[in-house]
Amino acid sequence: MMRRAERRSGRAEDRADLDPLRAMVAEVDVDTAKMRIVSGEHSDPRALVLVRRGRRVVDLVEVVGAHDLPGRILGSTRVPTAERAWAPGGGRCLSASIVICTVGTNPLLPDAVRSALAQEAGRIEVVVVDNAPGTGGTRRLLRGVEDPRLRIVEEPAAGLSRARNCGVAHSHGEVVAFTDDDAVTDPAWLIELLDVFAADLSGEVGGVTGITLPAQLRHRSQRFFESRGGFPKSLEPTVWALGPLSARVSAFGAPGAGGPLHPLTTARIGAGVSMAFRREVLRTVGPFDPALGAGTRTLGGEDMDMFARVLRSGWAIVQTPDSVVFHTHRPTVTGLRRQVHGNGTGSAALVTKSLIEDPRRLIPVLVRLPEVRRRLARGSERMAGRDADVPSSLGHTEITGLLRGPGLYLRSRLDVAVGGGYR
Repeated sequence: MMRRAERRSGRAEDRADLDPLRAMVAEVDVDTAKMRIVSGEHSDPRALVLVRRGRRVVDLVEVVGAHDLPGRILGSTRVPTAERAWAPGGGRCLSASIVICTVGTNPLLPDAVRSALAQEAGRIEVVVVDNAPGTGGTRRLLRGVEDPRLRIVEEPAAGLSRARNCGVAHSHGEVVAFTDDDAVTDPAWLIELLDVFAADLSGEVGGVTGITLPAQLRHRSQRFFESRGGFPKSLEPTVWALGPLSARVSAFGAPGAGGPLHPLTTARIGAGVSMAFRREVLRTVGPFDPALGAGTRTLGGEDMDMFARVLRSGWAIVQTPDSVVFHTHRPTVTGLRRQVHGNGTGSAALVTKSLIEDPRRLIPVLVRLPEVRRRLARGSERMAGRDADVPSSLGHTEITGLLRGPGLYLRSRLDVAVGGGYR
């Protein structure tokens, strides 16, 4: 009875999901006063505006009303305090592979691939991994996208980690970058990631992440996701490391401050929708864990696991705000609930994996439990979100995922051990 009631509630939420507080998403250049609308209309009651100076991100502002945005933004935006520690365009000397994994059901895939092919970087290839080749969906969706730099490869074994590993194996770039089939990359997304690698003459930087903004804010679920934090997006360059760094790399950004379980969990570093690694780093730390990620029982965590392994292996990870991706968040509350549940299961699975690998990590976990409890407390910003109408049940859903995550990870490891998969 309870599950039927939850399904009825979810359907009712979805029917009412078009947001009366919808927002136009736009970009404004402070030098030229030119505006580009990403989604939405001038008549929308709110606007989320990415403020740029050329390719450089200056600010991210929310305003009421979407009229006369350039004039209003130019008079109120903050002024950058320092130049970047890397040269613009320096990354053109590096070859790069962009890996996009899909099961061929997302109608946004062609836009994701076209935006990847439109990158301003020099030597690139785009590798689309079809993780459900038996359906033929991926090739149907990409039938009209023709480019010699595009290849479709197949990975029939289910799971995002397996698909990512397949993409790495079939790619050739010195840097391997990842994005998703529901995201559109800004034309400078890749070159901004590569510029950081190119400026690292000592090879200390193993990974670079960008920031991810909503491609649209038309539905309540999309606003709820952003209200609860969304994807990590610091507007200042940040450097994450577990050991000392050279003065040059330290100058790439402010030291990263992790959450209560950092570096066992690494959610603040970035997300799989916008991340890149040196090929040699991926070769050293090993493949993405096939027991983690979408398409497994754990539903997530494979990107955070890779960040943690890169850090533990001695490399730094840099987040640059100038590398921008626009992601289409779930348009229904039901879809958002599944995502939030997966955030919980993936995070708990990652902690479980870390404790299995080194039981000594249990002590710092126990020490930090009071801080974890505060973050998960009813009414905290993490659970309640910034907006008053965010359903409190989303917090309960995430906590349920956290509680289920350890058991799901153990079962997922068993799936991998016996050579099976999970759909």
